[in-house]
Amino acid sequence: MNRNQVMINLAIIAAITAAILLGFFGLSPENSLKLKLGLDLRSGTHITLRLLEVKDPETGEVVRIDEQIRNRSIQVFTRRLNAIGTSEILIAPAGLDRIIVEIPEMTDLEKAKNLVKKAGRLEFKEKRLVDGAVEWRTRMDGRYIAKASVAKQGMGDDSWAIEFQMTSKGTRVFGDLTTELVNQPLGIFFDNAMVSEPVVREPITGGSGQISGAFTLQEANDLANILNAGALPVDVEILEAYTVSPTLGEESLHRSQIASLLGIGIVMLYMLFYYRIPGLVASVALVVYSVWVLGCMVIPGLEFVLTLPGIAGFVLSIGMAVDANVLQFERVKEELWNGRSVRAALDHGFDRAFASILDGHVTTFLGAMILFWFGASSVKGFGITLMLGTALSMVTAVWVTRQLLYFLTDFLKIDDQSMYGA
Repeated sequence: MNRNQVMINLAIIAAITAAILLGFFGLSPENSLKLKLGLDLRSGTHITLRLLEVKDPETGEVVRIDEQIRNRSIQVFTRRLNAIGTSEILIAPAGLDRIIVEIPEMTDLEKAKNLVKKAGRLEFKEKRLVDGAVEWRTRMDGRYIAKASVAKQGMGDDSWAIEFQMTSKGTRVFGDLTTELVNQPLGIFFDNAMVSEPVVREPITGGSGQISGAFTLQEANDLANILNAGALPVDVEILEAYTVSPTLGEESLHRSQIASLLGIGIVMLYMLFYYRIPGLVASVALVVYSVWVLGCMVIPGLEFVLTLPGIAGFVLSIGMAVDANVLQFERVKEELWNGRSVRAALDHGFDRAFASILDGHVTTFLGAMILFWFGASSVKGFGITLMLGTALSMVTAVWVTRQLLYFLTDFLKIDDQSMYGA
């Protein structure tokens, strides 16, 4: 590799590193890049849900759990939780019938459970007498609701109601239903619980209505938000729910930072002591590697959520990056012992070590990929970070380290073999 190519490669490495650092530290505070932290590093609520089959209220057919139903449920949860102003929520599938919901900075577990466990099914039912017993039959459901809002129920009353507007098709269906049920009760049910039982005095053809039931303002707001988000296509069961306090999250983050910096520092000291000039270069490459990993974690549209297992994956990938450098430096020392010049030893040593480095990184990457695909949510964080770190450690070991050593030999004329551990 000629001198001009070395300078071009070094310029590319410096530009990428500087751009990432500028994004983290050089921009204004509101525009700077920020890592998204998982619940174990901040605070919030974690809930694991299982989707349950249910009968369609209109057709009576059983709704089977498949990928489409799971994705529809995720969309409903996303709209429902965004309506309460929650930012950076994480809603992810965990198998065909399970969904992970993580709500940062919400530590009211009961409120969170109430938001996600409601199916959100609004039904209008006709009252019938069958063998002397009262039976309610569903005639219309909430799929025709276009918009719901909160309204005061009466003057001087602390109770609230929910007003709703229907779609054009819903207006026709509701008009036909209320025409049929004039002077009869129309049961309004939410998640199979009766909310009110008004008597239809005249056909309602305006496409609007009201659900009254002596709601508090908070209850009315929650119900309106759920109606606006739409009903879940199936029922849900909470399998696991817990919260992380802000104090615990802050302490976990602080300890993780200390552990990461301590680990990198010890590795750098060892490399400097044992390999001298190559060890110094490996330490610089390790800093570049760390900056690049952090930069990849904040790529727009591909943001990672950093968790404690993710930090463990990052620290482990540091070991992979150092291991690749060790393989290269040992091969370089062998070439120096065989009488080659420093520059020639670098070329032959790097070429001889490449196959071993590639094998080690590919096998580690495949293992991390399996963890990401088939692991639980916490294991996925470890897997994706290890995949990213392994890929970048390969790049920094065989490219960044090499360019830096070429710079020392070609431009700074540091070619004393004793400085390279021989």
